[in-house]
Amino acid sequence: MQKDARLSASPSIGSGDEPAPRPVVSVVIPTFEPDRLLLETIGSVLAQDLGPERMQIAVVDDRSERADVRALLATFEAGDRIEYHAHGERLGLAGNWNRAIDYARGEFVHILHQDDTVRPGFYRALLSGLQNNPRVGMAFCRHAFINERNDVQRISHRERWRAGVLSRWLDRISERQRLQCPAAIVRRDVYRTLGGFRDDLPYALDWEMWVRIASAYDVWYEPRVLASYRRHRGAETARLEAKGETVADMMTAVSAIAAHLPAARRDTLANRAYRRLARVHARRAAKLLETGSTEIAAQYLNGARSALAKLPDSLSARWAYRRIRRLELRLAHRQQRTQPASHEQT
Repeated sequence: MQKDARLSASPSIGSGDEPAPRPVVSVVIPTFEPDRLLLETIGSVLAQDLGPERMQIAVVDDRSERADVRALLATFEAGDRIEYHAHGERLGLAGNWNRAIDYARGEFVHILHQDDTVRPGFYRALLSGLQNNPRVGMAFCRHAFINERNDVQRISHRERWRAGVLSRWLDRISERQRLQCPAAIVRRDVYRTLGGFRDDLPYALDWEMWVRIASAYDVWYEPRVLASYRRHRGAETARLEAKGETVADMMTAVSAIAAHLPAARRDTLANRAYRRLARVHARRAAKLLETGSTEIAAQYLNGARSALAKLPDSLSARWAYRRIRRLELRLAHRQQRTQPASHEQT
């Protein structure tokens, strides 16, 4: 199959020479400098282990230097149940995710981050949705956002009340990110057909992938909360957000996502994404101004203006411009107050 021009930035996945028989699902855990949260991650998988013939469990390390990943894995009595792949070359987030998919031998692939967890019944529920529906390329569940202490901060939105294939999912997922990696299992052939995660999107690489899949396949949903996504200061996403490095990344993501949308609705759906992005960046800037982080707040305000510039002139856009202008005035006032007083030489 010749790859679509829209997927030119997506690395190829798999050689097509997978051994048979294959396990049903591959749980691949990309790691980089993990701590003991990795033990919780793996423990949540082993608690619902389907057995070596049906489930592959593989840790794929991206050249950690401070963490001894092999020693962490050795703490499990069932340590020989877990494959460990270490490499001398660091590939970064997208590169290691794609490398992990290449190691996957199963019909379905679950990318589980080193600090996230799954809850009892996760694999049974999602695999049922995938195996009973050959047109389904991906299944995901509702998920919890947790902190370092496993306290639930909030729950993701409910997409439908009963398990099943989502309708008009492309419209919804193209507007904003609505799920996280630990909650999703993808048919491996989907990655081979559509390509891997884009390495030019360090923050929104999973969102772009979910849209890409939704543009070509049905997506199945489980409304029970069966996975947990951990937010903490040490996470890569938190680091990118704190430095304002998500601003340009999100603009690139919306542009990339637009390429996967139907031509007849592309402008309408892309405008929804830009409008929401402007609101999100403005809200983030307002919070940063409250904490005195003026430099990062300025980056988010610039991002909000860039998103609005993509929209046609409309009442909603003009309202957003007024809000951003008020925030810019607050920013200028704070910057003026923090500038050191100048002294004229006499």
